Amino acid sequence: MKYVIDAATVEGVKKIPSRTSKLLLSEMNVGIQGFSMGQNVTDVGSRIPEHAHEDAEEGMFLISGQGRLITDEGEQDLVPGMAIYMPPGVKHSIVNTGDEPMKLVWVYSPPLPNHRKQASA
Repeated sequence: MKYVIDAATVEGVKKIPSRTSKLLLSEMNVGIQGFSMGQNVTDVGSRIPEHAHEDAEEGMFLISGQGRLITDEGEQDLVPGMAIYMPPGVKHSIVNTGDEPMKLVWVYSPPLPNHRKQASA
């Protein structure tokens, strides 16, 4: 069924520092327009570096591992079951503070530009 994506069948993109990101739901694979969703696995001792998404809201849900969210407003320890909201333009990073890979699901609304089909020239 074209509406179901098995994360195990999606090739991840290795990023530096040591983490893997998988785009699971997007315009390119299921035709979704309003949001995109994926999975990030950050290795022990690594991080999602500081960044911001100027034109998109981001939601995250920690599935496994432990981490620390860092923003200009402070730091928050993260454990499985916690949901995170990042408004557009807010700089943030997440450090894996645990002893196992940190796995989270992310959602962007609207989808990031690289999560959309390219316009024809």
